[in-house]
Order: sequence, then structure tokens, then C-alpha cells
Amino acid sequence: MTRRPLLAACAFAVAFGFAACGGDDEAGFSERTLTFTEQETGSFGFADNPPTTELGEQGPRKLSSGDEITFSSELLDGSQEPMGALEISCSVTRPGGFADSHLHCTGTATLADGSLTLARGGRVFAGTDASGAVLGGTGSYAAATGEFTE
Repeated sequence: MTRRPLLAACAFAVAFGFAACGGDDEAGFSERTLTFTEQETGSFGFADNPPTTELGEQGPRKLSSGDEITFSSELLDGSQEPMGALEISCSVTRPGGFADSHLHCTGTATLADGSLTLARGGRVFAGTDASGAVLGGTGSYAAATGEFTE
């Protein structure tokens, strides 16, 4: 099954909060942009909840509410060297074909120095806009917020 990568070439604009120095209680923020390309691994799953659908060469003919789509990809840096992994799980919230169904997707970008939790919703496989929210992170990305864009 072929699919348009959810994050084909992606940049994360992430704001990090740091404790302020001195008696000031305000947090200071800095921005860090991570850029990578997504390379498909062939790891793709589809859980078909009733009503079930026909599976064609390009995958399910129709998605129904509650269907699940999962996939993972390798994350590559500018020199095409592996820098991490991306794991995504999507739940169908509004039925239809791939282009017009609505999904809620959450995922994790795992990198050498931590991980980022991501979310995206709507017509995920419809257009060219692959943007969503950075919900948080671990390690070097603890307290991260921001967005990702293609």
C-alpha cells in the first residue's frame, strides 16, 4: 500500500522553557528547529472495525469511524543518515475515503537526545499541508511546545 508520508520533509519549531535566574519567576524560552526527512519502513497496519471494507491494491476502499491506521518511519538528517524514528497511530473520526475521511493522529519522534510527542487531526491524507502540534517531550526536549510543518 502506498501512502503520502504524514511528515515527508519536516521541521519542528519547538519552544523550550527554562527556569529563570534570580528572583524572577518568569520562564525564558528559546526556539530550536529540527529538520529531517521521513523514509518509509514498510511498517503499516490497518485495523478494520465494522462496517468492514474491501481491501484493494492501494489499501482500504473506505474508512469507517474507529478504524485504526499505524505506521513507522525512519528519520534522516540532511546527509540522509538515520537520526531517529517516527511512530504514528491514527483513529478515524469521520468516515470516507483516504482523501476525505477525518483522523486524529498521535505519534512519537524518538531521537538520540530525547523524544517529542506529536498530534494532528482532520483530513490527514488529503492535501499537502502536514502540520500539527508538538505536545511535549523528554530528555533534551522536556517542556517542549510548538508545531511541526512540512
